[in-house]
Amino acid sequence: MILSQIGGEDEEAEDIRSLLETTGNFDSVGSGVIMESDGLIMTNQHVVRDAKRIRVCLADGRKFNVDEVVGDINSDIAILRIDANDLPAATVGSSDDLFVGDWVLAIGSPFTLQSSVSAGIVSGKDRWHALSKDVRGQFLQVDAAINPGNSGGPLVDLDGKLVGINTAISSRNGGFQGIGFSIPIRRAVWIMDELREHGRVRRGSAGIQISDVPYSVAESLELPRGVGAYVVRTTPGLPADAAGLKRGDIILSYDSMPIQSSSQVAEFVQRSIVGQPIAMKIRRGNKTLDLQITLRERP
Repeated sequence: MILSQIGGEDEEAEDIRSLLETTGNFDSVGSGVIMESDGLIMTNQHVVRDAKRIRVCLADGRKFNVDEVVGDINSDIAILRIDANDLPAATVGSSDDLFVGDWVLAIGSPFTLQSSVSAGIVSGKDRWHALSKDVRGQFLQVDAAINPGNSGGPLVDLDGKLVGINTAISSRNGGFQGIGFSIPIRRAVWIMDELREHGRVRRGSAGIQISDVPYSVAESLELPRGVGAYVVRTTPGLPADAAGLKRGDIILSYDSMPIQSSSQVAEFVQRSIVGQPIAMKIRRGNKTLDLQITLRERP
């Protein structure tokens, strides 16, 4: 498995590469990112899952065995650590600040071709996609070539800052056909921190189904485009229902953060502290109401 790293002498521009070799029932290849200079590496969970042996080989020829890997199957993020110091770590950027049409670079080792870079644009943001029965959510959609071996590698902006973790392609034949998916770095870093601190990902649950505000609803309420999230339904007895949310409500803010899309609410709920009351502002018809919701931990 091949692991690519970004960072370098000029802090952002130089790309550092490494090789991650996995021996299981069969050899596989993948990529990854050095997140901290003391050897913390992030990659995809599917890249290292079920591996019997993992070895990291840096571009300078040094090789490291990996004894411990912690991963989260639902996000397809895994972290591992090697016994090394003073490594060039990635500079984390902002996936939120990307616009459709922005240029990005995918770095990795497709087909074991180490240190390969492909260029493309952001084709879509908050793109809902089910990668497998376990992995689904909102992703960055890009048209930079992502091929077998790119999984777990970095997606960077033109300043060399990390904005995503490449994870999958949408293809009828297994090859790249212009549609690739990358985990937004904001979510990936949160998953990484949860895995490092708790060994698992603690997720909040509200018992709610939401969508972006339908155009007809926004027009009737004179809501600007890109404001709020629409409540489709709540599950009786679960936190959203207990808080008083109803079908047709529009969530305007969550924990004092303005809401612009349903994906924001979903991510905020997952990352919220379980058992702690959280303030919400909603629109119900022509009235604006203040509610509090106390989340449960998702099973």
